[in-house]
Parts: sequence; C-alpha cells; structure tokens
Amino acid sequence: MPGFKSLALCAGLLGSLLSLAHTSTASAEAVNAAISDGVRSLPAEQRVALVIGNANYQTAPRLANPSNDARSVAQLLNTAGFEVTAATDLTRSDMIKAVEDFVDRVSNRGPNAVAMIYYAGHGVQLEGENYLLPIDAKISKLSDLDSNSLRLVDLMGTLETISSRMRIVVLDACRNNPFPDVDDSGRGLAMVDAPAGSIVGYSTAPGMVAHDGDGNHSPYTSAFLNIARQPNLPIEQLFKRVRLEVNNATGGRQTPWESSSLTNDFYFFGDTAVAATRAPDRGPVVQMASNLPSRSVRQAYDYVLSEGSPEHYEEFIQLYPSDPLSDRVRVLLGNWRQSYAWHKAVLTNTSGGYRSFRDRFPDSPYARTALRLQSQPRHVPLMHFNRLSKHSGHHGHGFSHGHRAPALASSAKGMNVSASMNGHRPGRFTHTSSGMNAHAHAHHMHGKSRFHDRGPRRMGGGMHSHSSHRFAANHSRSSFAHSRHSFGGGRSFGGGGSFGSGRSFGGGGFRR
Repeated sequence: MPGFKSLALCAGLLGSLLSLAHTSTASAEAVNAAISDGVRSLPAEQRVALVIGNANYQTAPRLANPSNDARSVAQLLNTAGFEVTAATDLTRSDMIKAVEDFVDRVSNRGPNAVAMIYYAGHGVQLEGENYLLPIDAKISKLSDLDSNSLRLVDLMGTLETISSRMRIVVLDACRNNPFPDVDDSGRGLAMVDAPAGSIVGYSTAPGMVAHDGDGNHSPYTSAFLNIARQPNLPIEQLFKRVRLEVNNATGGRQTPWESSSLTNDFYFFGDTAVAATRAPDRGPVVQMASNLPSRSVRQAYDYVLSEGSPEHYEEFIQLYPSDPLSDRVRVLLGNWRQSYAWHKAVLTNTSGGYRSFRDRFPDSPYARTALRLQSQPRHVPLMHFNRLSKHSGHHGHGFSHGHRAPALASSAKGMNVSASMNGHRPGRFTHTSSGMNAHAHAHHMHGKSRFHDRGPRRMGGGMHSHSSHRFAANHSRSSFAHSRHSFGGGRSFGGGGSFGSGRSFGGGGFRR
C-alpha cells in the first residue's frame, strides 16, 4: 500500500508538471500570437525613394559610374518595395523639380513613410557647407556656387519638416574638386549631423576623396548593393559593413562614414515590419575573442574601422603604435579631429572660433577660409535652410518660355528599371511604383524652375554630444515655411564605446 501511495503521488506530481508545462506553453504561444498580431496591425510602411546619378557634366569633369550606380540602386530599392523615381544627368532646375516632387510624395504618404535619397555625382564643400552639383553647373568663382548647385542643408532641412518614420540619405559624391581653379577650402564633403530619425551615409570620410571606380560601379555603391540585399540586416550595421568592405577593397584609401540619429530600426529586406518596432541595433559587426592563441592586429583593425569612432582609433594606436595599420588609423584620426573642429567652428561662426581653429590647425586646408571668416563671419548661419516644396508658397516656379522639362514615366514593380533609363539622355526620369496595379504614364511641363532670394538657413548638431541645435527655415520674400525644427545630436561614424585595455566588446575581451 505505501508503494501504491508513493506511485500515485509521483503520478499526481507528474500530471501537475505536465499541466503546468502545457499552461506555460499555451501562455507563451498566446504572448507570441499577441506580438505577431501587434506587428500585423501596424500601418503598412510606405517606402519612397529618389535616385539621382549625374555623370555627363557640361563644364566639370565627366564621371564614369553615376549613371550605372543610379540604375542599379533604383533596381535594388524597387525590389525592396520602394516607390522609386530615378533620374540621370539633371540640370539645376530639373534637380530642384525632382526634389520638390519627391518631398510632396513623401508628405502624402503619412507619418509611417520611409524616405530615401541616393545621389551619385560631383559634390563640393565651401565654408563647412555641402553642395550637390547638377550637370550644368558653371562655377568660376565662389559666389557662383550658390546659384549653380543644390544645398544639402536645404534638402535635409526640408525632409526634416515632413512627418515620416525615417529618412535615409546616401551620398556617393566626394570625388575630386571638379573646379580646381576655385578655392573650395578642402577636399570631399564637410561633416554634418543627421536630424532626429535620420541617417546620412557618405562614400568617404569628411574632407577625404572617394573613388569613381574602375568597374561598372564605384567602390561605395558596389559594397552597398552587395550588402543591402542581406535579409534582416539592421541599417546601422549595414553601413558599418559597407565601411569595412570599401576600406578593404581600396587598400585603405577610402573609408565611408555615416551620421545617425535613428530612433528605430530598418531592414531593406526581411521582417521589415518587425524592424520598425525595435530600437536601432548598434552592435559590432566584427566579433573579437579573448582566447585567441595570438593577437590578430588585422582583426583589431577591422573592428575599430567598422565601429569608426575616434576613441577606437586612439586606443588602436596606443596598442599597436609600430604596426603599419596604425599609419592608416592615424590619418583617419587626424582627419576626424580636423574636420570636427572645423564643423564646430562654422557652427559657432564667431571670429574667436575661427581664430582658435587656425591656431590649432595652421596647416589645414581650411585655414585660409578660417582667416577670411575671422574677419567677416558667415552672413548665413549654417543651420538655416530654404524649404524645397511646390506647395510651400514660394514664388519663382512658373513654367514659361517654351522650356520642356523631362518626361516622367511611372511603372509597376517588377518592370525593368534599367531598360527605361538606357540612353543616358540628359534629364531622364523614371518613376517606379511598388504597387502591382500602377500603370505607365507620361506628361510634359513647360518652363524653368527658379529660386529667388536665398535667406538664412540653419542646420547642424553636436558630434558625440547631446547639445540641441535647430533648423531655422528661410524668412525671405519667397514665402518659404517659417517654422523651426529641432536637429542634431547625431551619432557620427557609427561610433561609440572603446577598444582595448582588456575591456569587453563584440562578445569577448581583447587584451594587449
């Protein structure tokens, strides 16, 4: 009898455990189902993209790959569900028109929209500000730049005024100065900070020059096309991997960077609805181990390069001062310090700030401009912008004089984007919708788009700081929007954290 009671007790306990396990499993399944239902109940993500490739410049050196780059990026984004407008070889008026149309389309998609701009072509900096060049840019003196380009500050400021989930800007625009007779005060593009909810990717580090490439694509766009296709890849990790691949492919001559102020994540492919519910994944893409039989300098280099912060650069140099790879890192660190100091001087825009920069970096390519601005600071603060929108109420966008703007073609997802962009005819637009029921259409417009009276613009932010800066819209007689918008605090170079000295990173400690 005691044995029977013991057996019964065990059976009862086993039954209770099985019942508990069943209840726990059912509860877990209910929670998972609730999460899945929550993801499914999210509004559909509206993806809109503008892709521009300027190659056949009229007075500046022509470029080999931007048309190919734009075509392939447009195909990739179309496959990823974007409604894509692709354009090659745009004049300034066409470029402004394309951006205005894009801004209005993003605005119409609502707060869950993801807006992306990709630009390949010439870009220059002046007084800490960046300019994207149309194919008809004619610049013989510094004052010509404003009326012969598209200011990046205007583009970023306008996008920041639109309610959207995320803004992605990718710039393969840091080639050699196309107008060497004009003192542009430095090579490549200047440092910027991404507005909240934005990420800006550059083909090379601030003040450095990118390569157009010997193949069908530039090294930067080639890496982007290759890596962006990976499913469930967080966007900040994507740019880290692009940085590593480009640096390796160019033998250390080119190192992309990015500025990010994202508040949630994004995947080009995979569980895209899930990404929208998650915080950005800023983990390392190069794993380090503490039990290596011998230290791998190359592995450490790949780690600090992919993370891309000055703190990592400094510690790598301290750990491996005599290794040849430290020479590369010293160049990156020196360039970062100089570009960052120049960025802060232009943001401050005071005689004392420019004098301090010259004292610290007397041999800098920005020193001559700093001397000029020390005597007369910028009339237009760096963070002011003109709003680019057809419906912002500004003047100067009438169509007249029989000027024919390029045709706009719209097609459904799955159609051949590259075929519709062949011929490289100046001002060629292709509009590709991700909806299967979209139909092709084309129309012509007459006249030329014009800007008037560029007023004050404001844009910027604090590199590795929590200071808040503001965009200030233009207050000119052109009746642009007058509202102010917060901007800044971007995490640049995807960086952060530290390296070496026995600290843990990438899943394990690494000690010299």
